Amino acid sequence: MRGDAARRRVAREAVRTAGAVLVLGVVLIPSPALASAEPASSRDAARTVDEIAAALKEDPVLVQQVLGNGDAAGAEERISDAIADADVPVYVALVTKPGGLSASAASKDLAIRLHSRVGDGIFIVGMPSEVLALEAWGAPDALGLSGARYDALEKAHPMVDSDKGLADVAEAQIVATIAAGGDPWGIDDSALREIASAPWAVRPDSLPRDYDAATPGGRAVIATVAGLGVLLVGLRALLWTTARRDPAKAKTPPLTVSDLDLGDLVVRANSETTRLAEALANARSSSYADTATGYLGAAEAVLRGLDPLVEPRAPRAYGRQLRDAVGALVLARSGLYELDRDGRKNDRGRYVTCFFNPLHGRADTSLEVPGRGAVVVPACRQCAHAAKHGKLPDALVFAYPSRRPKPYYEEKSVWARSGYGALDGELWATVTAESAGAGR
Repeated sequence: MRGDAARRRVAREAVRTAGAVLVLGVVLIPSPALASAEPASSRDAARTVDEIAAALKEDPVLVQQVLGNGDAAGAEERISDAIADADVPVYVALVTKPGGLSASAASKDLAIRLHSRVGDGIFIVGMPSEVLALEAWGAPDALGLSGARYDALEKAHPMVDSDKGLADVAEAQIVATIAAGGDPWGIDDSALREIASAPWAVRPDSLPRDYDAATPGGRAVIATVAGLGVLLVGLRALLWTTARRDPAKAKTPPLTVSDLDLGDLVVRANSETTRLAEALANARSSSYADTATGYLGAAEAVLRGLDPLVEPRAPRAYGRQLRDAVGALVLARSGLYELDRDGRKNDRGRYVTCFFNPLHGRADTSLEVPGRGAVVVPACRQCAHAAKHGKLPDALVFAYPSRRPKPYYEEKSVWARSGYGALDGELWATVTAESAGAGR
């Protein structure tokens, strides 16, 4: 038994060490392609979020060579003409992907960051190998705008005289035309066909390449970094999702369902979300405010998805409602914590909840998960105290109408996969990426 435990411990340390070595290797090995690359123009030189925002303040349309489909200047001119008479400011950024963005919702993340620096308006944001983002602040019927975008693109793709589909720049021009037309949102079929049938509207044979991938060596570096990123993200939860359960050693989890009041949870989540919105309205522009804005959007989206509350204390399972109500509360608290980090001398990092029960608050230590080998997760003092005295952590347990209750983290949901943020440093992006609540 001791030999098995030792071997598992060695294997885990080997995985962690390998990951660290790979990271250092990519960071420290210089790339000739990166060192010798030169941007194609001054506007192509906008590489950071702040630089892109500054460029949009000067001109609301920024199309860099990477997504210009061979005619970036012409694309800027066409899109600028399309939004010239818009009632609400429209900003279009088709750019090289800046560093530090969300791994699962990069375009949306960039739109949020640009909004915090530029101001209200409709933001259309595209980057290589990313889905075009459409985000609106201060525009009427934003949901209708989003629906009109999808309807138009669904019509436009068959109009392209190629099986390659629409280029990003063509999609952006279509969405910009819809945004400039105002509410009710839409675009004439004739205008749609004019854009979709243009020679420059056809998606190129290969994925758009950044200027630093102009050589085979540059492309190899990009592929290596991308592959490593996927690997490390996977490693974050690998031990949790694949750790072998040992029935002989696993302690039986408590069967008592957590005493939760749906109405109370929603009221608390709404209150914290309102606090976050008010705090953001007075916050200065910063990376913390950008992240907090992402948490606010995710919390609001989850709260909108909750069904009308009835009989909050009834002895019944609320299905997804209770799980989402807890999630909305965690999202709002995470956003408030991000704002509080700004300017602190002793920054303790992001808000990490207690894995066993996110309602316990912030984690201060770490514990092994019962029955999961030696998987270590963030935990609060309350759970650590219980484990120290030979007891099981007080896990969050939801009711099941027809089967034995189990800890939430044994379920199949975005909250279980992320540990309500304990295993996921970008909980807001992960939740946002869930389509219409699917999988929650």
